[in-house]
Amino acid sequence: MKLTKIVVIGAGAAGATAALWAKKTDRKCEVVLINREPYPEYSRCGLPYTISKIIPDFSNLIEHEPSWYENFVKIDLRLETEVIDVDSKAKTVKIKNLKTGQEETISYDKLVIATGSYPVAPPIEGAKEKKGVYFLRTLKDAMDIEAAAQKAKNAVVIGAGLIGVEAAENLVEKGLKVAIVEFLPSLLPLMIDPDMADLVEEEMKKHGIEVYTNTAAKAVIGGEKVEKVLVECRETKETKELPADLVLIGAGVRPYTEIAQKAGVQLGTTKYIKVNEKCETNIPDIYSAGDCTEYPDFVTGEPTPQGMGTIAVRMGKVCGINAAGGEAKMPKGVLLTRITKIFDLQVAAVGPTLAQLERAGIKPVIGKITGSSKPGYFPGGKLIRIKIFSDENGRILGAQIVGYEDVHQKINVIAAAMQSGMTVYDLEWLETCYAPASCPTWDVLTLVAEPVIKKIEKKK
Repeated sequence: MKLTKIVVIGAGAAGATAALWAKKTDRKCEVVLINREPYPEYSRCGLPYTISKIIPDFSNLIEHEPSWYENFVKIDLRLETEVIDVDSKAKTVKIKNLKTGQEETISYDKLVIATGSYPVAPPIEGAKEKKGVYFLRTLKDAMDIEAAAQKAKNAVVIGAGLIGVEAAENLVEKGLKVAIVEFLPSLLPLMIDPDMADLVEEEMKKHGIEVYTNTAAKAVIGGEKVEKVLVECRETKETKELPADLVLIGAGVRPYTEIAQKAGVQLGTTKYIKVNEKCETNIPDIYSAGDCTEYPDFVTGEPTPQGMGTIAVRMGKVCGINAAGGEAKMPKGVLLTRITKIFDLQVAAVGPTLAQLERAGIKPVIGKITGSSKPGYFPGGKLIRIKIFSDENGRILGAQIVGYEDVHQKINVIAAAMQSGMTVYDLEWLETCYAPASCPTWDVLTLVAEPVIKKIEKKK
């Protein structure tokens, strides 16, 4: 009986997970795992914390040593190897060893494309030419930034998404004076709404970070190396030069889709790879997963780029099982449940932001409250603010939580409620636990349903 040969392009969270689940599904299948980088799977989400040495060594991020793949799970791992062509009709992949330059053509029965994404920069004069300007996407990037931060005094972070705010925090922990510049009017604009981001801005300022929102980075100034960043307020047009001997750009990513397109794989409306519930592309026997793909949003149904490790590993699992002859499906939509921690403040969200809902033509009913993590009479309670969206029938469309304690647990409850079809009426009467030292009798999770229900009932 012929053994199934599976080739996986990309050994990040999606690709490595696909390779491992293929072997779990069919121990006899042959799996070739190809990666451009010199390292196998590692945690990209942990990269900012290597700058400050909260994570003490870069090697701590690596999931398994290369020898583990060969000796333990019998996966043919090809590091520092690039795929330069795919022939989907002949079912072959042409690869090139980046160290030796040697090329090789290998055949496949099933192919998984998990090529990920790469960082992009807005048009900033001098950013490409000056030394001291960095992105944070790879382990090598983190190593370079950490080495530069040892000698730097002032850093400017351009972009206040997850990577930007986490990098800013860790540069402060490293001892640098930091400014963060965001083109849009508030921090974490794709994660939370401006009225929730106020607490994030306060927390960052409390730790000495200069925050410039609604501000464009216009130029990187200096000789051979960066010395300043010229910024301009979008509203007043006032300009300012920020001192910088280190600049980190975290202003977004684009998917690696060139190889997929060479194979004839269709891109979706977002220009990411389009897949179905089985993570199949339009080409038979070719699957795709992770940051290079789009998938429908759970609430709006609209195709959405996938840029989260939690989604990558789930898609990778589906790819691996199906490529090895099993049967697995993704849910009909993704919630994009997400969280970060900025100094002492926890920030979490699930589902679309208000702006994203409105772009999809959805006008939600909104409830928001600020409470405490413990009963008012018990010492040590910490601020927690929660905002929730529903439709006019009470269906939960999303939530955002910002606070100093228990945030991740509460956002997971909302995610479970959304996925199981609960309404705000169900949430209002959710039986939550209570103990004075832990949490109040009425949790903010249940209390936030009340203003939403009042607004819904008022409209009837």
